Amino acid sequence: MPSFPTSSSPVSSNPRRLNRVIGWGLFLAVPVCLLPSFPVFGQMATGLINPLVAAWIRSEVDEVENLNVQVIGSDAQLFNGTIPQANVSGDNLLYQGFQISSLQLQGSDIRLNVAEAIQGRPLRVLTPVPVQVSLRLTEDDLNKTLQSPLIQEQLAQAQVSVPIGNQTVPFLISDPSVSLELGQMRVQANLAVPNGDPLAVTFTTGLAVIGENQLQLVDPNWISDGQSIPIPALSETPLQLDPGVRIDRLELAEGELLYAGLLTIMP
Repeated sequence: MPSFPTSSSPVSSNPRRLNRVIGWGLFLAVPVCLLPSFPVFGQMATGLINPLVAAWIRSEVDEVENLNVQVIGSDAQLFNGTIPQANVSGDNLLYQGFQISSLQLQGSDIRLNVAEAIQGRPLRVLTPVPVQVSLRLTEDDLNKTLQSPLIQEQLAQAQVSVPIGNQTVPFLISDPSVSLELGQMRVQANLAVPNGDPLAVTFTTGLAVIGENQLQLVDPNWISDGQSIPIPALSETPLQLDPGVRIDRLELAEGELLYAGLLTIMP
């Protein structure tokens, strides 16, 4: 599952890269910074930024539909390198195998190195930018992401430790799939000890938010021969997310996962 990024998760780097790429689209306003500050050009400033940013985002992602970009600010603020607010939304976004059905971003108080950019240096963010994020992931999104080459490569090298009896046994994971139900998810995969035969398993769990950037498995169960076997040990260790991620809302619904929170984009 493309869970929210953690420092140890096999998929940790790429969800961050995905949000970072889209987030950078909020800040590309170089051509505006190079225009003379005459009134006629000033009136053009805001109108130029939105399509330029949209074009840049399209060039960075594999696919995106219904892309909408809105940069809000006066011409004086934009020329001085400050974007008071920027909004980006899109549907069916695909980036390096990661798929998102619906995504909305809102950044505020964005500071750019306009003076340096005018001198020909790369445009960059000067201070950390908190970005409000709202997204919807469907079962299809999750399962297509799980089949992406990058995730498959990571899974081939990863192990999961499962408590069995009084010991913890490491297993290799293959062929994972996820189904989403109201309040819980069902994960199916093949597990095998190194050099052993694969075993088809089914696992169900809910998810709860602890604080702002930790997740906890709720009532995890191993499904065997139609029977649910509780695994309380799995709910005792919270899943730590990246420090730059905050969860305001996480909901498991029928066929989809809904998330709202904050992502900090660093300079």
